[in-house]
Amino acid sequence: FPLTCPRNFFARQLLAMHPALQLVNALALLSWSLLLLHALAPALGPFGGNAGLRAEPARSLFLVLQGLMATEVVAITTSRKLSIGNLMQTMLGVLICLFRISCAILVVPLLENALLQKVLLAGWSLSDTVRYAALLGKDVRLLQLLRRLCSALLFALVASAEIAACWTVLETVAPMAKAVLRVQIVVTALGLPVGTMMFLKSAMKSKSKDSKEE
Repeated sequence: FPLTCPRNFFARQLLAMHPALQLVNALALLSWSLLLLHALAPALGPFGGNAGLRAEPARSLFLVLQGLMATEVVAITTSRKLSIGNLMQTMLGVLICLFRISCAILVVPLLENALLQKVLLAGWSLSDTVRYAALLGKDVRLLQLLRRLCSALLFALVASAEIAACWTVLETVAPMAKAVLRVQIVVTALGLPVGTMMFLKSAMKSKSKDSKEE
């Protein structure tokens, strides 16, 4: 959970829960690290040898973590001032969360391509492993810069992999699921350059800020 400046009652309550939230962040970091290990070396991880999220325990943990991410999006949204930039960031966060869940439920169980399985889970888990490490080490500038750069670089790669994965299973899913995946493919393709530029801009701003402080 990011601890932002309290602007309303809900945000102030989150700030008051700082120790508990740090524990949640630590558990999330551990969980994402285990999923990253599973993506890169399934035989060494605790979820068995199935590729990516085809391992049921790994998929269950992933969905729990996405529920946590959805809660974070709500917390961040309620603590921000209303502006176009903040609204776009909120929409991006909501879509990332929703599309990850739809991929995990509709796509992953049918996806036979082991490389796509690995790229999806490795990209998702590496991104959030770095993110939670940065949340726990908010005073470590290198972690903050790494978080921005990692998000910018991985967003384009993982979004492209999501499109490819959805397209691969499109003809094997039920009609309703096919309609959902078609929407996801179009929205992701249209949002890919926008999201990439937003993350790159954030990374450059963070790097520029660090340079001035030095």
